Amino acid sequence: MADDPDNKNHADSAEAAMNEVLAAEQAAANAIEECKRSAQAILHEAGQRARRITMRTDERLALIYQRTSQQLQQRLRRDARREKAADKTGEEDSRDARITKAVTDLAARLTGGNVPD
Repeated sequence: MADDPDNKNHADSAEAAMNEVLAAEQAAANAIEECKRSAQAILHEAGQRARRITMRTDERLALIYQRTSQQLQQRLRRDARREKAADKTGEEDSRDARITKAVTDLAARLTGGNVPD
């Protein structure tokens, strides 16, 4: 029975089947490793892309901040000039009113009239 050709065929068939299973397992393990490497590459590229996006966003925000800061400073200077001009106009109006009152008072005294308060 040990030399039975049917047993040898079964043994060969079993060995071939086991070899096929081992080869399939090895192919599956290789495919899994390739998927892991591919996933790592994708994650690395996504991280790089996220860093580039963050850098561009930071640059854009800095530029927006710079521009708005410049515009704000220009507006503040313009408003200060307007306020100063308005104060000066108000001072001139007040001075003109005082001069007019002083001339009126002097004319009234010189002519013997009543000096208004």
